[in-house]
Amino acid sequence: DRGRLPGAVVPAAAPEAARPGPLDLVRAAFGELLGSVPPADGDFFALGGHSLVAVQLAERLRTRVGVPLTGLDILEHRTPRALATLLASREEERRAALTHTGAPLSGEPRTGTVLLTGATGGVGAAVLQELMAQGRPVRVLVRPESAHLPALHGAEIAEGDLADLDSLQRAVKGVDAVIHAACTFTEHETDVAAMRALLDGWSGGPFVFVSSIDAYGRPPGTEVTEGGPSGAPVSAYGQAKLDCERMLFETAAATGHGPATVVRAPIVWGPHHRLRDQLRWGSTGDLYQAALAGRPIVLPAGGEGEWNGAAWVHSAALARALAVCALPDGPAAGRIVNAITGHVSWAEFGTELIRLLGSAGTVELSPDADPELRRPWHYRAETLAAALRPEPGEDWRSVLAAMVG
Repeated sequence: DRGRLPGAVVPAAAPEAARPGPLDLVRAAFGELLGSVPPADGDFFALGGHSLVAVQLAERLRTRVGVPLTGLDILEHRTPRALATLLASREEERRAALTHTGAPLSGEPRTGTVLLTGATGGVGAAVLQELMAQGRPVRVLVRPESAHLPALHGAEIAEGDLADLDSLQRAVKGVDAVIHAACTFTEHETDVAAMRALLDGWSGGPFVFVSSIDAYGRPPGTEVTEGGPSGAPVSAYGQAKLDCERMLFETAAATGHGPATVVRAPIVWGPHHRLRDQLRWGSTGDLYQAALAGRPIVLPAGGEGEWNGAAWVHSAALARALAVCALPDGPAAGRIVNAITGHVSWAEFGTELIRLLGSAGTVELSPDADPELRRPWHYRAETLAAALRPEPGEDWRSVLAAMVG
């Protein structure tokens, strides 16, 4: 081996192919969905992106990188450089938090175990906190890349996904109650198939489905009773909720399992980062972005006494209500009920946004406003009124300030 002789020149080994960094991965994924690889500071919207592409991009990157990511994250971090930085920070958080994971799924669950889906979302996180504060054993269905999150500490971990029907069957096996709060929001066939899988594995005990007031569509009149008729048109999202509700009640009637409860919720407000993102980019996103940019917030001009606005619920109040419904003798067993903290007019909402953001924007009334803002409905919520009663700091101005801040 002449290379071992003194003074010999040893040829350098051929370098291994460099593993793409986060920025390269993000730029490549942008290019796959938007048609061309953008510069590091190319803006998602300027490149032709929109909300559906944001969901697709998040799913692609989540799978490749193995850290939590949502479409709303894409909308908040719109350039490849900003998104790569976010992915790197979440990978670091994941490594640092691995010692805080819950117990993996193993054998039979403890007596009284509640299966909770969607535990890392804004609603599910509040429900998990409420159940664990009550000392109830919880099994959470979470994607593998989210199973490390410290918020899950103390829960039993069932790794899975709404699109993985086998994982749903494993997760629901042997539990004594189910709170199904997970939803794709955009892949309605997946949501319906996931409900079918959970019901096929449901062996009894309370099953609580977190539905939406979108299931009411555009109901007649302005006072909406709990479980009242739906009015046309009903959105695809609302129809998927109706389909899941029907499947739940049909299964409960056919098998004798139960009780089954449907809780229809409106906009959910709370301090969780997912709920903050919904405020900025969800159903109230256009109003928020207008206030942030100092543009006029244009609202529908109504007749005298006409009200347009939104029903809302605080995430902590919704969690209390869902926990009560997951008891064998819950007050809403076998029924469709609403979970409403209150109602706020768009004019009040817009004015408060402008104040909180220090915006130069104004609230203007116009017949040309987005017709979707014509929402005159007040939703009744008597059944769960006790659990939904606001606690200190749960008024709409306080929670909105926390979300904006």
